[in-house]
Amino acid sequence: MPRENLRTEIHLSRAALASARVIAKGNRIRDVRRLVSQYGGKVSRWVKKSSAQFEVGGKRFEYHWYEHHGIGRFETKKVEVN
Repeated sequence: MPRENLRTEIHLSRAALASARVIAKGNRIRDVRRLVSQYGGKVSRWVKKSSAQFEVGGKRFEYHWYEHHGIGRFETKKVEVN
């Protein structure tokens, strides 16, 4: 699936969303210019968030995603934590 059409199929629970932490905002997001170009919105309103860690098969993971209030949540991915 082309990246520009990637809208997550991962459904985060309310608990996961409520416990999410902001890991970058606005210009501190490496891909913020691409996000604005691809999805719209203002640079300053984009945030990158992370879920709490969880374990699957003995490995630890967390989800990362980008959000823009009023536009939505995009590009959720599972990231292995060392």
